[in-house]
Amino acid sequence: MIRVTLDLTCSICDHDQFFLPVRAEEIQQIRCANCTAFKCYSADLENTMIALNRDRNSRDSSSRDSNSRDERHPSRKERLRQDRANAA
Repeated sequence: MIRVTLDLTCSICDHDQFFLPVRAEEIQQIRCANCTAFKCYSADLENTMIALNRDRNSRDSSSRDSNSRDERHPSRKERLRQDRANAA
């Protein structure tokens, strides 16, 4: 088992460090490093992390797309600033 800090908290003691199995022969359960309460199975944690990474990557790419659109089409505030600067 390896002790790691995760962006999770134990529902029993609010601790953020957990034991994760390292070898295949170890019991595949994620347990709180403080009170040893069961949190989840390692496969469930892995699937969740993969899904979160996928979501994060898709948000990053859509953010880049919207940023490039913003550069081509200035916002209303930017157009007002440009109009004021041109009028002065």
